[in-house]
Amino acid sequence: MLPHSRAALVRAITACAGCREAQALHSLAWKLGLASDVVLATALLTRYAKRGLLSAAQSLFVEMPRRDVVACNAMLAALGAAGRAADARALFDRMADRTPASWNAMITCYCRAGDLGSARRVFDASLRAGSSSVVSWNAMIDGYCKAGRMDAARDLFDRMGSTLPDVVTWNTMMAGYLHGGEPAAAIAMFHRLMHIHQQQQEEEEEHRPRPTTVTMATVVSACTQVGDFALGRQIHLQTRQQGTWVDAVLSNALMDMYFKCGSVDRALDVFRTMPCHPNLFCWNTVIAGLGMNGRGEDAVAAFRDMVEGARNRRQHEVKPDAVTFVALLSACSHSGLVAAGRKLFADMLPVHGVPPQTEHYGCVVDLLCRAGCVDEAARLVRAMPGRPNAKVLGSLLLLDARGPERQEGGVRLSEWAARRILEMDLGDGAAYGLSNVYASLQRWDRVEEHRRGVCAAVRHGKGTGRKQPGRACYDLASSCTN
Repeated sequence: MLPHSRAALVRAITACAGCREAQALHSLAWKLGLASDVVLATALLTRYAKRGLLSAAQSLFVEMPRRDVVACNAMLAALGAAGRAADARALFDRMADRTPASWNAMITCYCRAGDLGSARRVFDASLRAGSSSVVSWNAMIDGYCKAGRMDAARDLFDRMGSTLPDVVTWNTMMAGYLHGGEPAAAIAMFHRLMHIHQQQQEEEEEHRPRPTTVTMATVVSACTQVGDFALGRQIHLQTRQQGTWVDAVLSNALMDMYFKCGSVDRALDVFRTMPCHPNLFCWNTVIAGLGMNGRGEDAVAAFRDMVEGARNRRQHEVKPDAVTFVALLSACSHSGLVAAGRKLFADMLPVHGVPPQTEHYGCVVDLLCRAGCVDEAARLVRAMPGRPNAKVLGSLLLLDARGPERQEGGVRLSEWAARRILEMDLGDGAAYGLSNVYASLQRWDRVEEHRRGVCAAVRHGKGTGRKQPGRACYDLASSCTN
C-alpha cells in the first residue's frame, strides 16, 4: 500500500499546477508518514521552487533528514531563481558531491545576477573538474549574449568545435546576435548551421543539430530586420515542404515579416492556417500589421473578432493589453477612423480594463490632428491625467499653421505645446518645432529669438534628455506603429 501511495504522491506533486495543491499534498505526505522520503521531498522542493515559494522550499530542505545531490541541486536552482547568489554559493561549497547539474545551476545563478566574472570562474572550474556538459557551455554563452557580450560568447562558441554545440547553442547565438542589433550575423549563423546539418545528414550522423521552430523564428525575424524577404519566404516554403510544426512563435515571426514587406494576404494566410489557437502576441501582430498597411477597418474587425469571436466559438478568451490598443489606435489614425478611434479609446478602461497610457493619448491626439479636430486634440492633451510627453505635444506642432482658419490659433496652440516641451526636455528636437511654425509664417524675428533661447537653455544643461539621432520626437505615427 505504502509504495503505491508514495508513487501516486510523487506523480501528483509533479503534475500539480498551483501552490495550494502542492501544500495540500505536502500535508497528505505527513499524514501518510512519507514526509521524510527523499524522493518525495525533492519533488515537493522542486515544485515550491518553480512556484516561487522560496521560504517553503528552504524550510522543507532544512527539515529533510537526508539530502542527496538531487535535492541539493533543486535547492541551488531555487536560490538562483530568487537571486540569492551568495546563499547558493554557500550551499554549493558545502556539497560533498557535485554533478554537472550542480555546476550548471551555479553558472546560471551568477549569470542571472549579472555577475559574469563569477559565472566564468565557476565555468572554468567545471572544465578543470571534468564536470562540464553542453548545458554548462550553453548557460555561459547565454549569459554573455544577454549581457551583450557577443565577442565573449562567440569565443566560447568557437572553442566548442563542430561536434559539441547542440541546437540550443546555435539558437542562443542567433538570438544573441538578433537582439544585439546584428541580424546579418544571425543569418550567417543560420547558414552555417544548415551547412553542418546537411553535411552530417549525408554522413548519417545520429547526433547532428536539427533546426527547430525557434531556429526558424529567429532567422525569419533577422530577415525582417535586414529586409531579406526572399530568404524569409524561402524558409517559410522549406518549413511547409518538411512538414515542420508551425507554433505561435514562428507564426508570429512569419506574419510580422509578411506585413512589413506589404504581403498582407500571405500574412493573413499564415494567421488563418495556424495549427494552434492564436495567442495575444499573434493578434497584436495582425492588428498592427493591418494598420501599418492602411487597412484600419480590417484591424478594428480583427480586434472585434479577438474579443468577441473566441467567446462565441467557446475558445480560450484572449484579453487585449496596452500594446493591442497602441496598434489599434494607430491603425485608426492612419486610416482616418475618427469615430472608431474615439469609441475604442473611451472603452479601454471601463470595458477592457486597460488604463490609457501616454502612448494611447499620443495616438488619439495624432488621429484628431490628422482629421483637423484641433480643438478636441488640444482639450485631450490638457485633460491628460499625467504630464504629456514631447511625442504627444509634438502632434500639435504638425498642424498646418498656414491655413487661414487656424493661422493665429495655430501659432498660439503650437506655442503652448512647444513651451510645455521646453519645460520637460530642452534637448529634444520637438522643442525646435515652434521655430518651424514661425518660419512658415515668415516671422523671422520670432524664429531667431526662439532658437537662441533653446540653444542657451541646452548649453546650460537644462532638460532631462538628449534627442536620439535620426528620430523626430513628434513622429507619432512611427512610434505608435512600432
